[in-house]
Amino acid sequence: GENDKYLIGDIAIKSLEIAARAKVEFTQQSEEIRDWFIGYAAGYNKYIRDVGRDNITSWCKGGAWVKEISPEDLFARFQMFAPSAQHMAAFIVPAAPPLKDQTKEETTSSLKVSEQLYAEAMAALAPRQRGSNGWAIGSDRTENGRGMLLGNPHYYWTGHNRFWEKHLIIQGELKLYGSSLFGFPGIALGFIENVGWTPTVSASKRITFYKLDLVPGDATSYYYDGAPRKMTAKIVKVPVKGEDGVEFIKEHTVWFSHYGPIVSLPNAQWSDKIAITIRDANFPNQGLFAQWKDMGQAKDMDAFKEAHRKWNAMPWINTMATSIDGRAVYIDGTNVGRLSDEAIALWRERVESDPMTKAFYQQMGGSILLDGSDSRFEWQAHPDARMPGVVPYSEQPKQDRTDYIFNANDSYWLTNSSEPLVGYSPMFGSEAAARSPRTRMNDIMLSDKSPDGPAGEDGKFSLQEMQNTLFSNRSMTAELLLDDLVVACVAQGSVKIDEELVDLKKACTALAAYNKRLDLDSKGAVLFREWIMQYTFPELMNAGVLFAVAFDPEDPVNTPLDLGDKELALKKLGQVVQVLNREGLALDISLAETQFAYRGGEKIAIHGGNNAEGTANIVGGWIYDTIAEQTRGKKVEGSNGLTDIGYSIMGGASYILSLSFTDNGPVAEAIMTYGQSGDPTSEYYTDQMKLYAKKQWRPVLYKTEDINKDIKSSYVLTEPR
Repeated sequence: GENDKYLIGDIAIKSLEIAARAKVEFTQQSEEIRDWFIGYAAGYNKYIRDVGRDNITSWCKGGAWVKEISPEDLFARFQMFAPSAQHMAAFIVPAAPPLKDQTKEETTSSLKVSEQLYAEAMAALAPRQRGSNGWAIGSDRTENGRGMLLGNPHYYWTGHNRFWEKHLIIQGELKLYGSSLFGFPGIALGFIENVGWTPTVSASKRITFYKLDLVPGDATSYYYDGAPRKMTAKIVKVPVKGEDGVEFIKEHTVWFSHYGPIVSLPNAQWSDKIAITIRDANFPNQGLFAQWKDMGQAKDMDAFKEAHRKWNAMPWINTMATSIDGRAVYIDGTNVGRLSDEAIALWRERVESDPMTKAFYQQMGGSILLDGSDSRFEWQAHPDARMPGVVPYSEQPKQDRTDYIFNANDSYWLTNSSEPLVGYSPMFGSEAAARSPRTRMNDIMLSDKSPDGPAGEDGKFSLQEMQNTLFSNRSMTAELLLDDLVVACVAQGSVKIDEELVDLKKACTALAAYNKRLDLDSKGAVLFREWIMQYTFPELMNAGVLFAVAFDPEDPVNTPLDLGDKELALKKLGQVVQVLNREGLALDISLAETQFAYRGGEKIAIHGGNNAEGTANIVGGWIYDTIAEQTRGKKVEGSNGLTDIGYSIMGGASYILSLSFTDNGPVAEAIMTYGQSGDPTSEYYTDQMKLYAKKQWRPVLYKTEDINKDIKSSYVLTEPR
């Protein structure tokens, strides 16, 4: 791969023994769950044999790696999914002790990591910049007094990490509707007769960073409570195909402390004095499928919550759930290390006094750096925990209400703005800290009970009102800043940039007419987007550069606010005007003219926005390895998102589920934005994207009589051959 990308990934995965662990842990699953994987693998293998990899009409057609699989292979895919450490390949592989006769910046590692790989690993530490929305609305805020749910995960649109919609029925045992990722039996988000649920990526810290004080003269030994302790070296052998097609073996040494692998970070290199190591709370985590099974067979909300308590196996996702009796439940059931009160107090003090601890927390998505040479910072056992050292269900953030709860990838603290959750471990994220614009918009829309609010005159949601709220495409940053920006723009009229006087009058007019939404017909949306994306993500949440009024924990949804540095704001606006003029784009150009998904040879205009705009309905130009059919475009100089073909949308809102419980059971409508099929020649490849573009939902057929009226084809399963 380019810049050894796949080699680096293979080394990390082999060093963590993903495949070997999966073989052992698969045998420890229940017989029923093993049967799930055996049957899933058998069905996949039958398809490969019947069709052949050269005849697959999808992005993986003809891939040499497309071959029959074992149940253990599938379980290894789960092991790739659950742990967080495997996402740290860009940190693990280059970590090597410094050369004794060279400067401390040089190490014995033979592999260099690209900036792109570093960026991807860093992004894994700060999921709220991508993420999802999950809403559960209780009896106090629904028209019929029963529960409602919105599932809105933001995820891949192509490749092997897509959601797959399914309905699983075993007479007398199971009737479960929803979706999961390819290669995963069961349902990850969906609903049953009395309960529905959806996930979002948690802000919790499943990875704990530890700083090791090294023994002088021996960079592979560290102090632990004053005594030297030796690191472990693991030599990994990876087969590599050379440019001439001949395979050879690449050897690489990966180093481990008793916590886990040693890592090398851009701001924390392995030197002759310190090394950084990590511990992953999801090694091992074997209970997710058993938990999903119990969640899918729960008779009521209490049984659903009991599945979380019993298995405590959610690797890195929050759960938002609702029920027919009108409960709205939030659980951050993720696995994190359990620190003592003393360790937490010491860490909080060091965030203020120690530059490295502070930098990890402020510049690496709230990452926790502890003193690995001091046993006081070891994880603490609890009798109810899934494994020694992780936080048990009883100590995890949770909320059970009758109005609403939500999550948009910030921490548990603002699950409901009328009653913030407090008193939990910092391993679950921050309290009383600024929220992202998207989190603020989510709460504003859900908490608004005014007559002209999203829930209508009665302040109570119907299914359609909930759907319309998501697709209202309101921009939080536009609502906060646009009016101030227009006033400043009109007052000044022009700005000087690099000796060029840029006329802002047309920009002022375009912004004044902008409706502060990310709809297809929103003129001026592109101009505002290009302006707000000139600011960094931290600046979107703090006073100083962008905002004039600082964040107030007593008013977390409405602060920060008001435009801060107006001179800088107009300079950035002038730079955007230059970019759009250079590209020949009108300053009042609409999203319909610039934002597209390229699917099966079609160009489909797509509504929605990004986290900088603070809209709930997220779409974006995410570029992933598995994209073959998608059109990417060439990045426009001076822009953080625009390409020469506009905004090329490749990810975001994926399987969108809207659910309302009624006296007659669950009623649901959904959209699989990228289509159920990955085959560009299939009618099911673009059909739902066109629905999404029109904000049209389709009914979910849940009742047997409705399904029987709509059968397109059927297939009788036989035993594997």
